[in-house]
Amino acid sequence: MIHLKVISEYKIIHIAEDTAEGRHRRVLCPHQDVSSESDDIKALATEHWTDELKTNWQNKLNADKELIEKFK
Repeated sequence: MIHLKVISEYKIIHIAEDTAEGRHRRVLCPHQDVSSESDDIKALATEHWTDELKTNWQNKLNADKELIEKFK
């Protein structure tokens, strides 16, 4: 069974999959390619990851990178 949840202002997709070995978790962010994901995940990405959101996410990544570079 797969559990999907969209969280935060950046619409991060959280995926939890129950397997025989236990629960496997992963996340997908707006800059990632979801073309090989299930239709349910692709639908969530299409619904939530607008061009504006993708731009805001990229701006956040760039700002985070600049902040990290300041402390090196």
